[in-house]
Amino acid sequence: MYELAFIAQSILERGLIFSLIVAGVYITSSIIKFDDLTVEGSFGIGGAVMATALVNNIHPIIALILASIAGGLAGATTAVLHTKLKINNLISGIVVTTGLFSISLKIASLHKDLSTTPTFFDYVPTQWSDYKALIILIPFVYCIFTLVKWFLKTEFGFLLHAVGQNPQMLINLNKNPDHYLITALVMSNMLTAIAGALFVQYTGYFSIWANVGILIISLIGLMLAQLISKKFSLALVFGAIMYQTIIMLTYELQIDQDWNKLINALLIIALMMFNQVKTKKRKGKNHA
Repeated sequence: MYELAFIAQSILERGLIFSLIVAGVYITSSIIKFDDLTVEGSFGIGGAVMATALVNNIHPIIALILASIAGGLAGATTAVLHTKLKINNLISGIVVTTGLFSISLKIASLHKDLSTTPTFFDYVPTQWSDYKALIILIPFVYCIFTLVKWFLKTEFGFLLHAVGQNPQMLINLNKNPDHYLITALVMSNMLTAIAGALFVQYTGYFSIWANVGILIISLIGLMLAQLISKKFSLALVFGAIMYQTIIMLTYELQIDQDWNKLINALLIIALMMFNQVKTKKRKGKNHA
């Protein structure tokens, strides 16, 4: 029973961290309809900046702000490459992620141990140390989601939706769609970098390879979340938790971890097929 509770807690903790990436991907893919491949780079740079700052005795809150700024700059760079230099959105993301790998390597090296370095989670009183990650993550993630949800309901947020749905409307309103696209990419990658910063504190180490596969993880989390709701909501958190549950099941069932990438690929195919079936049924009802 204790082991089951420990597994459930671990799933919830990781799900909360990765829900921030899912939220970021939601902003780019569902709101502005921009396929952003910067995710892995911004997750890595967020972790690298956080780890290096903590090792150099910078306060965790300041370190988190620096990590989020680094992620925002990554998103802005991708946006500028696409809007100003007219580079394809996918290539823009690949270029930035590739460059960020070297920057992260230079900042934090291949590996950085944080096991003896004070982090956010160490500010929880020792009597609650077994639940310190949840005590920090639950209110933190809730506040982030509440803030983003509020922002998306402002006038600026509504115009942000127009970037993906009807950019001509922005032009008719004498607004520049590029400015809104840049804002969305900055927001998305700031969220992802914050997740990277939290992840290195949670695991107690930084690895240059920790960001590999983050994009796929976030996409599956988003697809699972949209089975519950298409809107920006806490469903995104549940999607991330559902994915972590699936991965944990592969460990519990003692499935060879070499198959994880294939499992991810099959999950994406299955979810896409399920969504197509749902869409066809919905259209059939509307015609009826």
